[in-house]
Amino acid sequence: MGHSESQNYPLDQFDYQLLDTGSFQKLEQIGPYRFIRPAPQAIWPKSLSPDEWKKAEGEYKYFKGKETGGEWKFFTQLPKEGWNLQFRHLVFKIQPTGFGHIGIFPEQALNWLWIMDQLKQLNGTKIQVLNVFGYTGASTLAAASAGAHVTHIDASKASVTWARNNLELSGLGDKPVRWVVDDAMKYMQREHRRGKKYDAIIMDPPSFGRGPNGEVWKIENKLSEFMEACRNILSDSPVFLLFTTHSPGFSALTLENMMRTYLPSHKKGIFETGEMFIPDLSSGLNLPSGFFARWAANSRG
Repeated sequence: MGHSESQNYPLDQFDYQLLDTGSFQKLEQIGPYRFIRPAPQAIWPKSLSPDEWKKAEGEYKYFKGKETGGEWKFFTQLPKEGWNLQFRHLVFKIQPTGFGHIGIFPEQALNWLWIMDQLKQLNGTKIQVLNVFGYTGASTLAAASAGAHVTHIDASKASVTWARNNLELSGLGDKPVRWVVDDAMKYMQREHRRGKKYDAIIMDPPSFGRGPNGEVWKIENKLSEFMEACRNILSDSPVFLLFTTHSPGFSALTLENMMRTYLPSHKKGIFETGEMFIPDLSSGLNLPSGFFARWAANSRG
């Protein structure tokens, strides 16, 4: 997959566009506002003129010694409560954070469509989906909108509250979603002791993180234990698995190898791997933005 799918990236019905990249930066249109954010992989020159980049309403820069890694500089007044951004039938609240995030990761857009497609092929069957490290809930919304029963877990109460707000904004407030603020490993281990099983697991582990009680997560040290915890709560007939990461040093093949090693692949299943990306509208290039590996028991796409 990867680059060959650039023409399929869902530019339509998406209030987000990557306008330009280059010189280690990206220029993004996020709803009505334009921002500049770091893009370490964009080592090529910019395509648009400096005047176009100067139209940005804000810029995020990294600063050594800054606890968040960097800070925003805004050139215009933005809504304090953030603003809404639409992707197809889903609505997300956008709010620039101290870490340079905005509330969604647009490179996941193809995965949101893939989740919906897998569930639609099951004709509304009540599939139990676990979204681990669920952040602000884009994958949760995708799964819930397609009929799944979703358990959304994140160690950050603020992120879970944000995700619940997104569900309401999308008109999906009546969908069966369980919200859990907890350390992912501890929660999955408890679910295993309770005999709870899930038909699908969505995994987007961070490179580094802390649980609600200070539990330290480092992906290189914890990933094997994490995959074992996933295996213990996966049903005997799983329908899909989605594994993504933005961690340096991890490739799509690494993710696939971990899934093949720890999670049942049932020879009939289909693996797909590749780079997540966002198409740069000015240059026609694709901005690399992490990796994915996904498996489906019975997939047409």
